[in-house]
Amino acid sequence: MKEKFNHLLGKTRHEITQEIGDGFNYFKSDIWTYELGRTWIGKRIILSIKFKDKKASEISISKSFRKC
Repeated sequence: MKEKFNHLLGKTRHEITQEIGDGFNYFKSDIWTYELGRTWIGKRIILSIKFKDKKASEISISKSFRKC
């Protein structure tokens, strides 16, 4: 599933906001999170985007029962 979001690497916050929305993230934060969905047992699937020098530098996907 991570491969589906690799194209976001190197994009600015503005470009990501246009593509997938703001997702209630603070614009200047170094880490943005998006809830992608849920597993069959109710775990949240969370996309995390880390920014370095105003561009997306790292993308990870995790599963958790906690909120973003």
